Amino acid sequence: MEIGTRNGWESASGTAARAEPVEPAEQAEPVEPVEPAPVPDRTGRGPERALLEPALAAVRETGAALLLRGDPGMGKTALLDWAEDRAARAGLRVLRMAGAEAEYELPFAALHQVLWPLLDTEHPLPDGHQGSLERALGLREGALPAVTEVADAALALLARAAADRPLVLLLDGLQWADPASAAVFRSVAERAAGLPLVVIGATRHEGTYATCPAGRAIDLEPLDDTRAARLLRVLHPHLADWARRRVLRAAGGNPLALRELPAELERAAPDRLAVLADPESAELHGELPLGERLGRLYEDRLRALPQEARRVLLLAALGGPAAPGPPGTPSPWRAIEDSGLARLDPATGRVRFRHPLVRAGLVHIASSAQRRAAHRRLADTLPPHDPRRIAHLAAAAIGPDDGLAALLYAEAEAMGDRGAEAEAASVMARAAGLTADEERRAARLVAAAEMAARGGRLRFADRLLAEAATEAAPRTPEPAALYALVVAYVRLHRACDSVPAVERLPAILDAVAAATAAATDAASGEPAAPGDAARRAALVEPALFVLLLVAVHTGDERARAALDRHAAGGSPLAALCHQAWADPPRTARDVPARLRAAAAELGDDAHPLADRLLLWTAMAVDTVGEHDALWNRLAHGGTYVTQAFIDLARTHDGFLHGRWDEALARARRAAVASAAHGYGFNEMMFLLHEAQVLAGRGDTAGLEAIGRILTPWATEHRVRLVTGRLLGLKALCALGHGRVGEAWHHVRSLTPPGVLPPDVPWIQLTLLDFAQAAVESGHRDEARAHLSAVRAAGVAEVSPHHAFLVAAAEALAAPDDAAEERYTAAYAVPGAADWPFELARLHLAHGACLRRRSRRREAAARLAAAHTVFERLRATPWAGQAARELAAAGGAGPEPERPGTPARGIRHPLSAQESRIAELAAQGLTNREIGARLRLSPRTVGAHLYKIFPKLGITTRGGMAQALREAGPQEPA
Repeated sequence: MEIGTRNGWESASGTAARAEPVEPAEQAEPVEPVEPAPVPDRTGRGPERALLEPALAAVRETGAALLLRGDPGMGKTALLDWAEDRAARAGLRVLRMAGAEAEYELPFAALHQVLWPLLDTEHPLPDGHQGSLERALGLREGALPAVTEVADAALALLARAAADRPLVLLLDGLQWADPASAAVFRSVAERAAGLPLVVIGATRHEGTYATCPAGRAIDLEPLDDTRAARLLRVLHPHLADWARRRVLRAAGGNPLALRELPAELERAAPDRLAVLADPESAELHGELPLGERLGRLYEDRLRALPQEARRVLLLAALGGPAAPGPPGTPSPWRAIEDSGLARLDPATGRVRFRHPLVRAGLVHIASSAQRRAAHRRLADTLPPHDPRRIAHLAAAAIGPDDGLAALLYAEAEAMGDRGAEAEAASVMARAAGLTADEERRAARLVAAAEMAARGGRLRFADRLLAEAATEAAPRTPEPAALYALVVAYVRLHRACDSVPAVERLPAILDAVAAATAAATDAASGEPAAPGDAARRAALVEPALFVLLLVAVHTGDERARAALDRHAAGGSPLAALCHQAWADPPRTARDVPARLRAAAAELGDDAHPLADRLLLWTAMAVDTVGEHDALWNRLAHGGTYVTQAFIDLARTHDGFLHGRWDEALARARRAAVASAAHGYGFNEMMFLLHEAQVLAGRGDTAGLEAIGRILTPWATEHRVRLVTGRLLGLKALCALGHGRVGEAWHHVRSLTPPGVLPPDVPWIQLTLLDFAQAAVESGHRDEARAHLSAVRAAGVAEVSPHHAFLVAAAEALAAPDDAAEERYTAAYAVPGAADWPFELARLHLAHGACLRRRSRRREAAARLAAAHTVFERLRATPWAGQAARELAAAGGAGPEPERPGTPARGIRHPLSAQESRIAELAAQGLTNREIGARLRLSPRTVGAHLYKIFPKLGITTRGGMAQALREAGPQEPA
């Protein structure tokens, strides 16, 4: 099952920024003001304007994309108004869109607002772009084109217009933009840098765009007390002090409330004002929720409008044009514009609402009869082939209507086939609501839930499943199987509950296998009809995938057994993925070669699930980076789940290949996105990938903080992959700090020496940690026994990364007199340089070995190489180890730091060897553990400590750490 989501606003280079006042030294080149006279800031968003200004000023040289994020009333629209004014005064052309919640399910409705002024039928675009745009925008009959076609056509149209005059796209209310338009806007934003084009979007914090920013995201937080008071004085300079205090308290830094609440106080009854004016009154301190107050404010003002004005505005709120009133009636626009709630844009003929809450308030205060009448009127204005007409008819319908339900069902199926599952789910759900037959209604609810799951609307899918169960759970085989499958998927990803999967999916696979065998027998040995086989395969493949997720992450034996029975009944790709993850040390030897062959055979029109199966297979054998074609195809998917899968694989691959800053940022951003979409399972997995980078950097506190979240979650839900990986990461972090005893405890808990359990995926990632912890804690024999079992199991034959890890671990575990050969063999593994962190650890261990054998020049070269990589990765504890070894080897050491930066090396009166022993003793290691790590006898360690104590002015180990801190760093020898 391809599980996906709405399109998001995304960019590989995107960064999020909280707008703060810009210091003069950090500002870009100053922009000449258009008007020399200062204009009062009526938005309260001076720092945010300073972030937008450079992009507008430089549009003729380079394009840009920015995103404003904030709660309702935080000033997003005001900033777009300012940008529109700034652009107009600079001679730029402005195109503007206002998202409509009612148009969310209408493909390309938001795009229509932006591109309509640019359409020129007398000078059509070349290469079929004109036709794609006209079909997308409802100007020509025919099937809706693919989103990628429309995106390319839109970009061509914008490029043509921008060549004559630079463009500024202002996209307001992106949380309400239909997903098809959202995908086009995202594509344009990603390519804006190559055009004289600035794209500025605005969305709420809870919207999809808020979790996947393109370019630079600017968070609009509530104004602090000083800025709120300043804005209130600009907006209402004559407001009384009592009212000012009340407004500041009630507004909570919301710019819209600061603008509107004083007027509300003015409209309040005199006795109300008198109560508020009394400083001793409890009413003065009885704050109400800001959202509730603003909601009541808009509804009151809307109800004060004439009935005809509300009718006109309701049509506009539901996505229609600014319709005139009946003949002979006065125009309602004088009253509307006098209210300040909305205005008619004469250039576009569309209604611009003062705030999205006005639109929502109109729909809320309208009666159901009024809403249905408005939808019927809008449907009458649209051509029969327009899918928007069907949507409006569905909104206007009362009670069951099987004819309309059939139309909606067909439209939902067509939308799903085009990849618009998120929107299709709503259409299918409405089809279910109009269906008279109880069982058919339940089946359509299940179909809607399946679409919602594929579209990434997990919460919506959960609600639909609950409704289906309330109606009547499907009883016929195929809908019942689909119901069980969607329940299993939703419960796994939403609540991290694998029980439905292991209890229901094996039975589905057994039933499908039996049905297939029966159909074959009935046809005298001939295969079943293609349609029947396709329907069964549509269930088998996703069921296998969900079971594979459960088996890999939890190790559940029921899931493993079902996979063993039925993996061959799925596609070859599913069988290959099962082979890769079933027991990687023993079953994955030929997987990389078969994976490359399978990827080469896939065409560009391959189903996204096929790409995801192959990439997940690649994750098992550490070859994700080899498959750019798969990445490129998936990157156009646009759904949340597709993006989450890309992020998951990319973060892991980035960690392995030393792209730690990218991996960390991606993991954190994706964790937030997963939480926003209700994907609790994904959120935890991204936290695990964040923990990988923190462990490599030796961030003990950060790793422990994530562990406090992950450990109870993984224990409760029996997610062994997470508990096992956390043990490995704790060992890695401990080794960075030289806590070898602690590291040995962790790796020993993960797997006994010489045992390769099948339910510990990614066991290869702990091989270096196991070898180092064992050797440096005095358990070299255990390390050799473990590596002997690893070699015998064929782990080195799985992939180049596996081969390098095995060879590197064998080098660390080898005695000094046999180590050189092992190190040489590890360096010779093809692709060793692709794994910088692990290679740097190998250089560090090799350099230390060479130094002990007095081969100082060779040691210094290895140690310097290690130190460079550790510094680049910001693996500070490892860099410190390399620096100390380099100093002991007589190397030049790191370059001196600039004044004001932390110094490296050691500045107290200890030799390099004494410094190493002192630091290990300060960490609590025994003489035996110190000796095992430094290749010294416990007696020699004791002798060194005898000399160290008087040099540091201490008499016991307990004062070692404090004495070293007070002595400060040592200068390199």
